Amino acid sequence: MKRETVTLMANKKTIDLKPQHMVVYRSCKIIEAVDRNDDCYYLYIYKDKPLNGIRAKHIKLGSFLHRALARGISFSGTHPLTLQVLSDHPSFRSISFNQLYKKTSASHSPLETAYILTLFDSFAANEPIHKLLKNTYYKYRRNGQMLLAYKTLNIFADYAPEDTFARDMQGHLDFQRYRQRYADMKKIASSDPQHFERISFDRLNEPETSGLLLATLHQQNRLVDEIAVRLHLLTNRTTAEDLVVFDLIEQQFDLEQQLQFYRQLAYSTELPAALGAQLLEKLLESQQPDAVVQLLTANDIQPSPAHKQAIADCFAKASSATFRSLFGSLNHRLIDLFSDQPQLLEPIVIRCISAFFRDYDLDTLKQWLQPFHKQGIHLPIEQKLNKMQQLEEDPEQQGTLGELYLYFHQPEKSIDCFKWEMELKPEDPKPVQLLSKVYLTLGNKDEAAVYQQLYLQMQR
Repeated sequence: MKRETVTLMANKKTIDLKPQHMVVYRSCKIIEAVDRNDDCYYLYIYKDKPLNGIRAKHIKLGSFLHRALARGISFSGTHPLTLQVLSDHPSFRSISFNQLYKKTSASHSPLETAYILTLFDSFAANEPIHKLLKNTYYKYRRNGQMLLAYKTLNIFADYAPEDTFARDMQGHLDFQRYRQRYADMKKIASSDPQHFERISFDRLNEPETSGLLLATLHQQNRLVDEIAVRLHLLTNRTTAEDLVVFDLIEQQFDLEQQLQFYRQLAYSTELPAALGAQLLEKLLESQQPDAVVQLLTANDIQPSPAHKQAIADCFAKASSATFRSLFGSLNHRLIDLFSDQPQLLEPIVIRCISAFFRDYDLDTLKQWLQPFHKQGIHLPIEQKLNKMQQLEEDPEQQGTLGELYLYFHQPEKSIDCFKWEMELKPEDPKPVQLLSKVYLTLGNKDEAAVYQQLYLQMQR
């Protein structure tokens, strides 16, 4: 089972954290987590290597963290991708800016070290980062490494877009040939993959850019990042190539984790038709009734006639909570799906009305059925609702009203009816027997036993 917690070593203490979100942005995965006091921490992973964990009292506007949270691809703390990252990196260390510099420079080039340090600009003063970038630039330039010097300027300009130093240096004639090369995304991807990844995350809507990024991530074997980008693209467009994400998920995750992916996608709205059809197939095959109902209600997917019975079965099995959350749109969607098969529609509507009873009165439930009338669909269930409305005002018919509540799976509402009936007709054992059954249904065995004993006494 994948981990749902992470530990942070800070000041020789171990802090248990609960992840809330994960964002994938550029070369980073950042996990937002809280401790038991709800203090917030950010855990950084650069590519697939953990870097640092930092407590954050505030986030600096315009910082890398601020941009990542605003523009990155976001996942919940319990999403399969987040859990996979936690499984790979169950613990982090909190280190100072200077310690981070020493650790990073020991295993990365000066160029990459400079970039990594800019990722923490929300927690560090500007001066040391500016100094590091300038020193790195001048060192490369003195050594005649002009391309590396230009790459450093690109990092500087991205980190501090308002700073005139980087912009002025980029415009120097010494870098003219590099500026021309950097106008071509393919050339950037091949000669400066770090810079390419920085700019591509803000241009994912461009097919050429996203295609090059996916190829880069695949080549670097950064599976979580690749799946994250593919999932993001799926909800914005869908081509045959994009659907390869399902193959990646099935290759890398077990069945329950796969279902988590599919259920998460089912709650997306306005999915492209190809994705919706593929996802519906997956959910029906794996018998996920709540996700099927959610997917079909939130999206204009036209299932094939061969799937209608399986979809109807899902509506029969879905939880009441799922129906209640879809009250405003479910009636119109049911008409779209089943108007040509009224024999499937009636039990589904009964199931929906039963779920709505907790939150809506009879008048509102009857109004919910009005769209069916406009389509010439008249369901027998409405006769029962009309009868219930009449019986509500008739104290002599509370037993019948209670039985109608039971028909709609409302045992709690039926209890008052049967107790009223019992008082009006003290010699009638039927309401007593029904009260025993209702309490047993609700799991109240003591009350059920009391009424059962009373029922047996009345039978003597």
